[in-house]
Amino acid sequence: MKILIAVDGSPHTRKALDYLVTHRAMFVEGNELVAVYVTTGVPGHVTRHLSRDLVESYYTEEAAKVVEPVKAFFAENNISNYTVDARHGHAAEEILKSANAAGVQMIVMGTHGHGIFGRALMGSVATKVIAETDISVLLVQ
Repeated sequence: MKILIAVDGSPHTRKALDYLVTHRAMFVEGNELVAVYVTTGVPGHVTRHLSRDLVESYYTEEAAKVVEPVKAFFAENNISNYTVDARHGHAAEEILKSANAAGVQMIVMGTHGHGIFGRALMGSVATKVIAETDISVLLVQ
């Protein structure tokens, strides 16, 4: 099975990674992991004043801040069956695009656990992902 894990560098991501390792037989062994990180897109009215190389450098640097610790975590836990997909744009939309492109059967996400009232006021990446996919989603709080 292919499993996508959305990573953002937060403690919630760490909880989700720890959960995968704790349940290694179910989520890691024999499965293929796709770690996806989404950098917030730079608005068009800003990018038109910057060189393409500068914008791409920004995306690369921001992704490395999150992705490198995830790679280190995987190495520490002897996990090599993964790929990384670094994207930029709206987090929920890009997570769904990545999941569909990779053909995953499950999406794993850490969640802040704001509850239904908090999500209604603030919105939530996890809520949007759940609402817009037919892929199984595992939320780790």
